[in-house]
Amino acid sequence: MNNFKKHVSFTFILYVISLILISCNEDDDSSGEPLYFEPEISLSSESGEFGVGQTITIDVELEASGLLEGLSVSIGNTNLSTQNYGATGNENFRFSIQVPASWLGTTQSIVFMLNDKQGQSISTTYSATISEIEPKYTIEDVTINDINFKQVTGTINFDETFDNSSNWLLNGSVDVDQQTTLTIDAGTTIYGFTNESELDINIGGEIIAEGTPDDPIVFTSFKNAPGQSGNPEAGDWVGVTLRGDDSEDSNSGILNYVRIEFGGNGDDALQLRQVGQGTIIDYVQVHDANATGIRIRGGSVNLKHIVVTKPDSRCVRYSGGWNGNGQFWALATSTGSRAINGTDENLIPQSNPVISNATIIGAGITTGDLNVGEGVRMQDGANGQYYNTTISGFGTSFRVRDGGEIMMRNCAVFNNDEFGDSGGLHSSVRDQYREAGNNNSEEAFGITNTFVGVSTQNSSDASSLGSFFDSVNYVGAIPADDDWTLGWTRNFDGSSRE
Repeated sequence: MNNFKKHVSFTFILYVISLILISCNEDDDSSGEPLYFEPEISLSSESGEFGVGQTITIDVELEASGLLEGLSVSIGNTNLSTQNYGATGNENFRFSIQVPASWLGTTQSIVFMLNDKQGQSISTTYSATISEIEPKYTIEDVTINDINFKQVTGTINFDETFDNSSNWLLNGSVDVDQQTTLTIDAGTTIYGFTNESELDINIGGEIIAEGTPDDPIVFTSFKNAPGQSGNPEAGDWVGVTLRGDDSEDSNSGILNYVRIEFGGNGDDALQLRQVGQGTIIDYVQVHDANATGIRIRGGSVNLKHIVVTKPDSRCVRYSGGWNGNGQFWALATSTGSRAINGTDENLIPQSNPVISNATIIGAGITTGDLNVGEGVRMQDGANGQYYNTTISGFGTSFRVRDGGEIMMRNCAVFNNDEFGDSGGLHSSVRDQYREAGNNNSEEAFGITNTFVGVSTQNSSDASSLGSFFDSVNYVGAIPADDDWTLGWTRNFDGSSRE
Protein backbone atom coordinates (compact mmCIF):
# COMPACT_ATOMS: atom_id res chain seq x y z
CA MET A 1 0.00 0.00 0.00
CA ASN A 2 2.76 2.41 0.87
CA ASN A 3 4.54 1.63 -2.39
CA PHE A 4 1.30 2.37 -4.29
CA LYS A 5 0.99 5.77 -2.56
CA LYS A 6 4.60 6.60 -3.39
CA HIS A 7 4.02 5.68 -7.03
CA VAL A 8 0.88 7.83 -7.27
CA SER A 9 2.64 10.79 -5.63
CA PHE A 10 5.60 10.54 -7.96
CA THR A 11 3.30 10.28 -11.01
CA PHE A 12 1.37 13.35 -9.85
CA ILE A 13 4.58 15.35 -9.46
CA LEU A 14 5.67 14.44 -13.00
CA TYR A 15 2.26 15.50 -14.28
CA VAL A 16 2.51 18.92 -12.61
CA ILE A 17 6.03 19.48 -13.96
CA SER A 18 4.88 18.61 -17.47
CA LEU A 19 2.03 21.15 -17.22
CA ILE A 20 4.49 23.84 -16.13
CA LEU A 21 6.83 23.07 -19.02
CA ILE A 22 3.99 23.15 -21.53
CA SER A 23 2.80 26.48 -20.14
CA CYS A 24 6.29 27.97 -20.32
CA ASN A 25 6.75 26.82 -23.92
CA GLU A 26 3.44 28.42 -24.91
CA ASP A 27 4.46 31.80 -23.43
CA ASP A 28 8.15 31.79 -24.33
CA ASP A 29 9.21 32.34 -27.92
CA SER A 30 12.91 32.07 -27.07
CA SER A 31 13.09 28.55 -28.51
CA GLY A 32 11.75 29.75 -31.88
CA GLU A 33 12.60 32.63 -34.19
CA PRO A 34 13.27 35.88 -32.25
CA LEU A 35 10.57 38.54 -32.55
CA TYR A 36 11.72 41.92 -33.89
CA PHE A 37 9.53 44.96 -33.86
CA GLU A 38 9.05 47.01 -37.01
CA PRO A 39 11.73 49.73 -37.32
CA GLU A 40 10.72 53.30 -36.48
CA ILE A 41 11.44 56.71 -38.03
CA SER A 42 10.71 59.97 -36.17
CA LEU A 43 11.04 63.33 -37.95
CA SER A 44 11.54 66.66 -36.19
CA SER A 45 8.51 67.90 -38.16
CA GLU A 46 6.28 66.53 -40.92
CA SER A 47 5.94 69.56 -43.19
CA GLY A 48 7.09 73.11 -43.84
CA GLU A 49 6.92 76.07 -46.20
CA PHE A 50 10.07 77.33 -47.89
CA GLY A 51 11.34 79.72 -50.52
CA VAL A 52 13.93 79.26 -53.22
CA GLY A 53 17.41 79.44 -51.71
CA GLN A 54 16.30 78.46 -48.21
CA THR A 55 17.55 75.27 -46.59
CA ILE A 56 15.27 72.45 -45.52
CA THR A 57 16.72 70.78 -42.42
CA ILE A 58 15.10 67.69 -40.94
CA ASP A 59 16.38 65.88 -37.83
CA VAL A 60 15.67 62.16 -38.00
CA GLU A 61 15.63 59.58 -35.19
CA LEU A 62 15.96 55.93 -36.20
CA GLU A 63 15.29 52.82 -34.13
CA ALA A 64 15.28 49.11 -34.97
CA SER A 65 15.21 46.19 -32.53
CA GLY A 66 16.41 44.07 -35.44
CA LEU A 67 19.41 46.39 -35.95
CA LEU A 68 19.60 49.15 -38.55
CA GLU A 69 20.64 48.28 -42.09
CA GLY A 70 20.29 51.48 -44.08
CA LEU A 71 18.36 54.69 -44.68
CA SER A 72 17.60 56.24 -48.06
CA VAL A 73 16.17 59.69 -48.72
CA SER A 74 14.51 60.37 -52.06
CA ILE A 75 12.13 62.54 -54.04
CA GLY A 76 10.35 60.47 -56.66
CA ASN A 77 13.00 58.40 -58.44
CA THR A 78 15.84 60.70 -57.37
CA ASN A 79 17.98 59.50 -54.49
CA LEU A 80 19.14 62.39 -52.29
CA SER A 81 21.07 60.55 -49.57
CA THR A 82 21.97 57.03 -48.46
CA GLN A 83 23.18 56.06 -45.00
CA ASN A 84 24.51 52.59 -44.09
CA TYR A 85 24.67 51.41 -40.50
CA GLY A 86 26.51 48.72 -38.59
CA ALA A 87 25.35 46.74 -35.58
CA THR A 88 23.36 49.50 -33.94
CA GLY A 89 19.75 49.84 -32.95
CA ASN A 90 19.54 53.63 -32.61
CA GLU A 91 20.89 56.47 -34.75
CA ASN A 92 20.27 60.18 -35.30
CA PHE A 93 20.60 61.72 -38.75
CA ARG A 94 20.30 65.28 -40.01
CA PHE A 95 19.17 65.77 -43.59
CA SER A 96 19.62 69.16 -45.28
CA ILE A 97 18.92 70.34 -48.79
CA GLN A 98 18.85 73.82 -50.34
CA VAL A 99 15.70 74.58 -52.31
CA PRO A 100 16.45 74.95 -56.07
CA ALA A 101 14.58 77.39 -58.31
CA SER A 102 12.95 74.50 -60.20
CA TRP A 103 10.87 73.62 -57.13
CA LEU A 104 9.07 76.97 -57.04
CA GLY A 105 5.29 76.53 -56.91
CA THR A 106 5.43 72.82 -56.06
CA THR A 107 5.02 70.60 -53.04
CA GLN A 108 7.88 68.12 -52.75
CA SER A 109 7.45 64.79 -50.93
CA ILE A 110 10.74 63.81 -49.31
CA VAL A 111 10.59 60.08 -48.53
CA PHE A 112 12.68 58.48 -45.78
CA MET A 113 12.96 54.67 -46.18
CA LEU A 114 14.50 52.63 -43.35
CA ASN A 115 15.52 48.95 -43.54
CA ASP A 116 16.62 46.71 -40.70
CA LYS A 117 18.82 43.62 -40.86
CA GLN A 118 15.77 41.33 -40.60
CA GLY A 119 14.46 42.47 -43.98
CA GLN A 120 11.79 44.72 -42.50
CA SER A 121 11.29 48.24 -43.85
CA ILE A 122 9.27 51.36 -43.11
CA SER A 123 8.93 54.76 -44.75
CA THR A 124 7.67 58.21 -43.81
CA THR A 125 7.26 61.39 -45.81
CA TYR A 126 8.09 65.05 -45.22
CA SER A 127 6.02 67.53 -47.24
CA ALA A 128 7.83 70.71 -48.36
CA THR A 129 5.73 73.45 -49.98
CA ILE A 130 7.82 75.85 -52.07
CA SER A 131 6.45 79.33 -52.69
CA GLU A 132 7.60 82.88 -53.15
CA ILE A 133 9.08 83.92 -49.80
CA GLU A 134 10.54 87.36 -49.50
CA PRO A 135 13.55 88.09 -47.31
CA LYS A 136 12.55 89.49 -43.93
CA TYR A 137 15.87 91.24 -43.48
CA THR A 138 18.14 93.74 -45.15
CA ILE A 139 21.92 94.01 -45.40
CA GLU A 140 22.67 97.58 -46.40
CA ASP A 141 26.00 99.21 -47.17
CA VAL A 142 26.34 102.34 -45.04
CA THR A 143 29.17 104.78 -44.41
CA ILE A 144 29.68 106.33 -40.97
CA ASN A 145 32.57 108.75 -40.38
CA ASP A 146 34.14 107.61 -43.66
CA ILE A 147 34.09 103.95 -42.56
CA ASN A 148 32.08 101.38 -44.55
CA PHE A 149 29.76 99.01 -42.70
CA LYS A 150 27.23 96.34 -43.56
CA GLN A 151 24.13 97.14 -41.53
CA VAL A 152 21.79 94.24 -40.72
CA THR A 153 18.14 94.68 -39.73
CA GLY A 154 15.14 92.37 -39.43
CA THR A 155 14.77 88.57 -39.30
CA ILE A 156 17.34 86.58 -41.27
CA ASN A 157 15.27 83.89 -43.02
CA PHE A 158 17.79 82.72 -45.63
CA ASP A 159 21.15 81.12 -44.86
CA GLU A 160 23.63 83.98 -44.49
CA THR A 161 27.35 84.47 -43.82
CA PHE A 162 29.08 87.36 -42.05
CA ASP A 163 32.58 87.51 -43.57
CA ASN A 164 35.66 88.85 -41.81
CA SER A 165 36.44 91.41 -44.50
CA SER A 166 33.47 93.61 -43.54
CA ASN A 167 32.42 95.67 -40.54
CA TRP A 168 29.02 94.33 -39.44
CA LEU A 169 26.37 96.39 -37.65
CA LEU A 170 23.39 94.96 -35.78
CA ASN A 171 20.74 97.68 -35.89
CA GLY A 172 17.95 96.83 -33.45
CA SER A 173 16.85 93.26 -32.79
CA VAL A 174 18.20 90.94 -35.49
CA ASP A 175 16.73 87.42 -35.45
CA VAL A 176 17.81 84.20 -37.15
CA ASP A 177 14.64 82.38 -38.21
CA GLN A 178 13.81 78.69 -37.93
CA GLN A 179 15.33 76.46 -40.61
CA THR A 180 18.00 79.15 -41.11
CA THR A 181 21.74 79.15 -40.39
CA LEU A 182 23.88 82.21 -39.76
CA THR A 183 27.58 81.49 -40.30
CA ILE A 184 30.20 83.90 -38.95
CA ASP A 185 33.77 83.60 -40.21
CA ALA A 186 36.73 83.50 -37.84
CA GLY A 187 38.14 86.96 -37.19
CA THR A 188 34.82 88.75 -37.76
CA THR A 189 33.70 91.63 -35.53
CA ILE A 190 30.00 92.46 -35.10
CA TYR A 191 29.00 95.80 -33.56
CA GLY A 192 25.84 96.55 -31.60
CA PHE A 193 24.78 99.83 -33.22
CA THR A 194 22.26 101.01 -30.60
CA ASN A 195 21.50 100.11 -27.01
CA GLU A 196 18.59 98.00 -28.33
CA SER A 197 20.72 95.98 -30.73
CA GLU A 198 20.88 92.20 -30.21
CA LEU A 199 21.23 88.91 -32.05
CA ASP A 200 18.53 86.35 -31.31
CA ILE A 201 18.70 82.78 -32.65
CA ASN A 202 15.11 81.54 -32.81
CA ILE A 203 13.99 77.99 -32.03
CA GLY A 204 14.99 75.89 -35.03
CA GLY A 205 17.60 78.40 -36.21
CA GLU A 206 21.37 77.99 -35.87
CA ILE A 207 24.47 80.10 -35.47
CA ILE A 208 27.83 78.71 -36.58
CA ALA A 209 30.44 81.03 -35.06
CA GLU A 210 33.81 79.29 -35.04
CA GLY A 211 36.74 81.54 -34.29
CA THR A 212 40.32 80.66 -33.36
CA PRO A 213 42.67 81.80 -30.57
CA ASP A 214 44.36 84.14 -33.06
CA ASP A 215 41.16 85.18 -34.84
CA PRO A 216 38.27 85.16 -32.38
CA ILE A 217 34.77 86.28 -33.29
CA VAL A 218 33.91 89.43 -31.34
CA PHE A 219 30.52 90.94 -30.53
CA THR A 220 31.08 94.42 -29.14
CA SER A 221 29.87 98.00 -28.78
CA PHE A 222 29.68 100.32 -31.79
CA LYS A 223 31.94 102.67 -29.83
CA ASN A 224 34.72 100.16 -30.53
CA ALA A 225 34.18 100.39 -34.29
CA PRO A 226 36.72 102.10 -36.56
CA GLY A 227 36.16 105.85 -36.61
CA GLN A 228 34.27 105.88 -33.30
CA SER A 229 35.08 107.10 -29.80
CA GLY A 230 36.69 103.90 -28.55
CA ASN A 231 35.17 104.37 -25.06
CA PRO A 232 32.68 101.52 -24.72
CA GLU A 233 30.68 100.88 -21.55
CA ALA A 234 28.67 98.02 -20.13
CA GLY A 235 25.14 98.11 -21.56
CA ASP A 236 26.00 99.81 -24.86
CA TRP A 237 23.95 97.06 -26.56
CA VAL A 238 21.97 93.97 -25.48
CA GLY A 239 23.73 90.73 -26.43
CA VAL A 240 23.30 87.28 -27.97
CA THR A 241 20.48 84.80 -27.29
CA LEU A 242 20.23 81.17 -28.37
CA ARG A 243 16.85 79.44 -28.10
CA GLY A 244 16.17 75.70 -28.17
CA ASP A 245 13.07 73.55 -27.94
CA ASP A 246 14.11 72.02 -24.57
CA SER A 247 14.77 68.59 -26.09
CA GLU A 248 17.96 67.00 -24.80
CA ASP A 249 19.85 66.80 -28.09
CA SER A 250 18.56 69.98 -29.76
CA ASN A 251 21.20 71.94 -31.66
CA SER A 252 21.22 75.74 -31.76
CA GLY A 253 24.70 75.86 -33.30
CA ILE A 254 28.28 76.58 -32.24
CA LEU A 255 29.99 79.35 -30.27
CA ASN A 256 33.72 78.67 -30.32
CA TYR A 257 36.40 81.26 -29.54
CA VAL A 258 33.77 83.98 -29.24
CA ARG A 259 33.95 87.13 -27.10
CA ILE A 260 30.83 89.09 -26.17
CA GLU A 261 31.56 92.44 -24.53
CA PHE A 262 29.88 95.63 -23.26
CA GLY A 263 26.38 94.17 -23.61
CA GLY A 264 23.59 93.49 -21.15
CA ASN A 265 21.43 96.57 -21.66
CA GLY A 266 18.10 95.60 -20.10
CA ASP A 267 18.93 91.91 -20.26
CA ASP A 268 21.74 89.38 -19.95
CA ALA A 269 24.68 89.47 -22.36
CA LEU A 270 24.57 85.79 -23.36
CA GLN A 271 21.31 83.90 -22.89
CA LEU A 272 20.82 80.18 -23.42
CA ARG A 273 17.10 79.39 -23.33
CA GLN A 274 16.09 75.70 -23.30
CA VAL A 275 19.18 74.92 -25.36
CA GLY A 276 20.12 71.26 -25.83
CA GLN A 277 23.43 69.45 -25.56
CA GLY A 278 23.74 69.28 -29.35
CA THR A 279 24.82 72.93 -29.10
CA ILE A 280 28.54 73.59 -28.64
CA ILE A 281 29.55 76.38 -26.24
CA ASP A 282 33.34 76.24 -25.90
CA TYR A 283 35.94 79.00 -25.44
CA VAL A 284 33.52 81.86 -24.84
CA GLN A 285 34.10 85.06 -22.86
CA VAL A 286 31.54 87.58 -21.68
CA HIS A 287 33.21 90.80 -20.55
CA ASP A 288 31.82 93.91 -18.79
CA ALA A 289 28.10 93.14 -18.95
CA ASN A 290 25.55 95.54 -17.51
CA ALA A 291 23.61 92.64 -15.98
CA THR A 292 24.39 88.92 -15.77
CA GLY A 293 27.16 87.63 -18.02
CA ILE A 294 25.63 84.24 -18.93
CA ARG A 295 22.02 83.32 -18.17
CA ILE A 296 20.98 79.67 -18.62
CA ARG A 297 17.24 79.00 -18.59
CA GLY A 298 16.54 75.28 -18.59
CA GLY A 299 17.83 72.84 -21.18
CA SER A 300 20.81 70.51 -21.07
CA VAL A 301 23.48 72.55 -22.85
CA ASN A 302 27.11 72.02 -21.75
CA LEU A 303 29.66 74.82 -21.39
CA LYS A 304 33.43 74.40 -21.48
CA HIS A 305 36.29 76.95 -21.31
CA ILE A 306 34.16 79.85 -20.12
CA VAL A 307 35.42 83.27 -18.99
CA VAL A 308 33.18 85.91 -17.42
CA THR A 309 34.79 89.13 -16.25
CA LYS A 310 33.43 92.26 -14.58
CA PRO A 311 29.66 91.81 -14.80
CA ASP A 312 27.56 94.35 -12.91
CA SER A 313 25.49 91.46 -11.58
CA ARG A 314 26.20 87.72 -11.63
CA CYS A 315 28.76 85.95 -13.76
CA VAL A 316 26.50 82.92 -14.39
CA ARG A 317 22.88 82.50 -13.39
CA TYR A 318 20.88 79.37 -14.06
CA SER A 319 17.27 78.32 -13.53
CA GLY A 320 14.38 76.43 -15.09
CA GLY A 321 15.75 72.93 -14.57
CA TRP A 322 19.14 73.26 -16.29
CA ASN A 323 20.84 69.86 -16.09
CA GLY A 324 23.93 70.35 -18.21
CA ASN A 325 27.64 70.26 -17.36
CA GLY A 326 30.44 72.80 -17.08
CA GLN A 327 34.22 72.51 -17.01
CA PHE A 328 37.05 75.07 -16.97
CA TRP A 329 35.16 78.16 -15.85
CA ALA A 330 37.09 81.33 -14.96
CA LEU A 331 34.78 83.85 -13.30
CA ALA A 332 35.67 87.22 -11.76
CA THR A 333 33.26 89.73 -10.24
CA SER A 334 33.67 93.41 -9.44
CA THR A 335 30.69 93.92 -7.13
CA GLY A 336 29.03 92.45 -4.07
CA SER A 337 26.87 90.16 -6.19
CA ARG A 338 27.29 86.41 -6.78
CA ALA A 339 29.53 84.66 -9.23
CA ILE A 340 27.22 81.64 -9.71
CA ASN A 341 23.57 81.79 -8.72
CA GLY A 342 21.18 78.87 -9.10
CA THR A 343 17.55 79.85 -8.52
CA ASP A 344 14.55 77.77 -9.58
CA GLU A 345 11.80 79.71 -7.76
CA ASN A 346 10.79 76.38 -6.18
CA LEU A 347 9.44 75.10 -9.49
CA ILE A 348 9.76 71.68 -11.11
CA PRO A 349 11.99 70.55 -12.76
CA GLN A 350 14.88 71.60 -10.54
CA SER A 351 18.29 72.47 -11.90
CA ASN A 352 21.15 70.14 -11.05
CA PRO A 353 24.24 70.86 -13.20
CA VAL A 354 27.66 69.28 -12.63
CA ILE A 355 30.56 71.78 -12.60
CA SER A 356 34.25 70.91 -12.36
CA ASN A 357 37.48 72.91 -12.51
CA ALA A 358 36.15 76.39 -11.87
CA THR A 359 38.18 79.31 -10.53
CA ILE A 360 35.85 81.88 -8.97
CA ILE A 361 37.35 85.23 -7.95
CA GLY A 362 35.55 87.94 -5.97
CA ALA A 363 35.77 91.69 -5.55
CA GLY A 364 38.11 91.25 -2.58
CA ILE A 365 40.83 90.40 -5.09
CA THR A 366 39.73 92.23 -8.25
CA THR A 367 38.92 95.59 -6.59
CA GLY A 368 40.05 95.23 -2.96
CA ASP A 369 36.44 95.46 -1.72
CA LEU A 370 36.57 92.95 1.13
CA ASN A 371 33.84 90.88 2.71
CA VAL A 372 31.24 91.32 -0.04
CA GLY A 373 29.42 89.03 -2.41
CA GLU A 374 29.02 85.28 -2.68
CA GLY A 375 30.95 82.82 -4.78
CA VAL A 376 28.28 80.14 -5.27
CA ARG A 377 24.72 80.42 -4.02
CA MET A 378 21.89 77.91 -4.48
CA GLN A 379 18.40 79.13 -3.64
CA ASP A 380 14.69 78.50 -4.17
CA GLY A 381 15.07 74.81 -4.93
CA ALA A 382 18.01 74.96 -7.32
CA ASN A 383 20.71 72.30 -6.96
CA GLY A 384 24.32 72.08 -8.05
CA GLN A 385 27.30 69.72 -7.91
CA TYR A 386 30.74 71.33 -7.66
CA TYR A 387 34.05 69.49 -7.99
CA ASN A 388 37.68 70.66 -8.20
CA THR A 389 36.48 74.25 -7.75
CA THR A 390 38.24 77.09 -5.94
CA ILE A 391 36.65 80.26 -4.55
CA SER A 392 38.58 83.25 -3.27
CA GLY A 393 37.92 86.92 -2.52
CA PHE A 394 34.27 86.84 -1.36
CA GLY A 395 32.46 87.46 1.88
CA THR A 396 30.84 84.01 1.47
CA SER A 397 32.22 81.18 -0.64
CA PHE A 398 29.40 78.59 -0.71
CA ARG A 399 25.82 79.12 0.48
CA VAL A 400 22.37 77.48 0.26
CA ARG A 401 19.15 79.36 0.94
CA ASP A 402 15.43 78.53 0.79
CA GLY A 403 15.70 74.94 -0.40
CA GLY A 404 17.86 73.16 -2.91
CA GLU A 405 20.97 71.07 -2.39
CA ILE A 406 24.63 71.53 -3.14
CA MET A 407 27.43 69.00 -3.47
CA MET A 408 31.00 70.21 -2.85
CA ARG A 409 33.87 67.76 -3.31
CA ASN A 410 37.59 68.23 -3.93
CA CYS A 411 37.11 72.00 -3.67
CA ALA A 412 39.29 74.71 -2.11
CA VAL A 413 38.07 77.94 -0.48
CA PHE A 414 40.45 80.52 0.98
CA ASN A 415 40.97 84.26 1.40
CA ASN A 416 37.26 84.81 1.86
CA ASP A 417 35.41 86.52 4.74
CA GLU A 418 37.64 89.61 4.89
CA PHE A 419 40.64 87.43 4.01
CA GLY A 420 40.53 85.78 7.41
CA ASP A 421 41.48 82.20 8.12
CA SER A 422 37.94 81.04 7.34
CA GLY A 423 36.98 79.80 3.92
CA GLY A 424 33.96 82.06 4.06
CA LEU A 425 31.64 79.07 4.35
CA HIS A 426 28.05 79.93 5.22
CA SER A 427 26.48 78.08 8.15
CA SER A 428 24.10 76.36 5.69
CA VAL A 429 26.97 74.36 4.18
CA ARG A 430 29.86 74.61 6.62
CA ASP A 431 29.50 71.20 8.27
CA GLN A 432 28.85 69.45 4.96
CA TYR A 433 31.86 71.08 3.30
CA ARG A 434 34.15 69.99 6.11
CA GLU A 435 33.07 66.34 6.14
CA ALA A 436 36.20 64.28 5.57
CA GLY A 437 34.63 62.22 2.79
CA ASN A 438 34.17 65.29 0.63
CA ASN A 439 37.94 65.90 0.61
CA ASN A 440 37.69 69.70 0.53
CA SER A 441 40.38 72.17 1.57
CA GLU A 442 40.71 75.65 3.10
CA GLU A 443 44.44 75.87 2.39
CA ALA A 444 45.54 78.70 0.08
CA PHE A 445 47.47 78.11 -3.13
CA GLY A 446 48.92 80.58 -5.61
CA ILE A 447 46.64 82.26 -8.16
CA THR A 448 48.13 84.95 -10.41
CA ASN A 449 46.84 87.12 -13.24
CA THR A 450 43.31 86.83 -11.79
CA PHE A 451 42.78 83.17 -12.70
CA VAL A 452 46.04 81.32 -13.30
CA GLY A 453 47.01 78.61 -10.85
CA VAL A 454 45.79 75.16 -9.81
CA SER A 455 46.38 72.72 -6.97
CA THR A 456 46.66 68.93 -6.82
CA GLN A 457 46.52 68.78 -3.03
CA ASN A 458 42.97 67.42 -2.79
CA SER A 459 41.90 67.04 -6.43
CA SER A 460 40.17 64.21 -8.31
CA ASP A 461 40.15 63.12 -11.94
CA ALA A 462 37.34 65.08 -13.57
CA SER A 463 36.75 62.43 -16.23
CA SER A 464 35.17 60.23 -13.55
CA LEU A 465 32.18 62.61 -13.65
CA GLY A 466 31.18 61.65 -17.20
CA SER A 467 32.20 61.61 -20.84
CA PHE A 468 31.87 65.40 -21.23
CA PHE A 469 34.72 66.08 -18.79
CA ASP A 470 38.38 66.16 -19.82
CA SER A 471 40.72 63.96 -17.81
CA VAL A 472 42.53 66.47 -15.61
CA ASN A 473 43.44 66.08 -11.96
CA TYR A 474 43.67 69.49 -10.32
CA VAL A 475 41.57 72.09 -8.50
CA GLY A 476 40.98 75.24 -10.55
CA ALA A 477 40.46 76.23 -14.17
CA ILE A 478 43.77 77.36 -15.67
CA PRO A 479 47.18 75.72 -15.11
CA ALA A 480 50.16 78.02 -15.41
CA ASP A 481 51.62 75.86 -18.20
CA ASP A 482 48.36 75.72 -20.16
CA ASP A 483 46.73 79.14 -20.11
CA TRP A 484 43.94 78.60 -22.63
CA THR A 485 42.72 82.22 -22.26
CA LEU A 486 45.73 83.80 -23.99
CA GLY A 487 45.25 85.65 -27.27
CA TRP A 488 41.46 85.79 -27.51
CA THR A 489 40.15 87.16 -24.18
CA ARG A 490 40.33 90.41 -22.25
CA ASN A 491 41.82 90.82 -18.80
CA PHE A 492 39.62 92.06 -15.97
CA ASP A 493 40.76 95.63 -16.68
CA GLY A 494 39.84 95.36 -20.34
CA SER A 495 43.33 94.96 -21.78
CA SER A 496 44.12 92.11 -24.16
CA ARG A 497 45.20 88.92 -22.44
CA GLU A 498 48.56 88.17 -24.02
